[in-house]
Amino acid sequence: MRLYQTTKEVLNQIKIAEQEGRLNDHIDDVYCMEYNEIDENFSYHKKWYKRGIYLFLRISIVKPYTFIANHFWLKTKVVGRTNVDGLYGGAILTCNHVNKLDSLAIGYALKGKKIHYTTAEFNNLKCRLGSYMRAYGIMPIPTRTSQMKKFQEELEKKLKKKEWVSFFPESAEWWCYEKPRPYQSGAFHYAAKFNVPIVPLFITFHKTAKVDKQGIEQRQFILHILKPIYPDPLKSIKDNKEMMKKKNEEAIWKCYSEFYL
Repeated sequence: MRLYQTTKEVLNQIKIAEQEGRLNDHIDDVYCMEYNEIDENFSYHKKWYKRGIYLFLRISIVKPYTFIANHFWLKTKVVGRTNVDGLYGGAILTCNHVNKLDSLAIGYALKGKKIHYTTAEFNNLKCRLGSYMRAYGIMPIPTRTSQMKKFQEELEKKLKKKEWVSFFPESAEWWCYEKPRPYQSGAFHYAAKFNVPIVPLFITFHKTAKVDKQGIEQRQFILHILKPIYPDPLKSIKDNKEMMKKKNEEAIWKCYSEFYL
């Protein structure tokens, strides 16, 4: 099975979880069980030779793979690119999590921007795939609360450098699930705390006539870049978090309704 596809078993499990209201459950298996834990010895800053290796991998493997994934598999179409043309400072991106390769679609849609991709700690894999993911720019989130300060400090540094950081607030990936699912509050808390805008992204799908060997239909990605949501300087961090989350949810539900209904 290719990474951008899924299995009928996973789709059945998604249906069951949806019926039971478990909308943020992890359904898909993790491909490589061994991963680098974020403990007291972990550092987000890589030594010079590691940076050189990742640069080589990014140019020689990741960028060509990203091109192939978006042009031949996902067939990504981008809508709303002009909504961020005037945005030059740091920003936090939010997106529905609907494919193992949706980070590649984000990078393709916003090419030219320096983006880091937050991910679950168990995705910081030790295998070759993990090396490619680190070369692409993943930023694993610790599971240990004792290491969250380290993550937050790194996040703040990247935003101050006018770089962008993407979050999947739904937490779990559900293959080509069309409806928005409940968002966690973390991305909005950081946007409010560090005084940066939220850029809502939402992926919709066109059905195609192509099916894989299992009979599962392939989908075309349409990635919508919606208008940025800015924190209010007169509001508290808590109020801004709630306000930005509410506006983000309204924006993606509007996008969903206009596209599908």
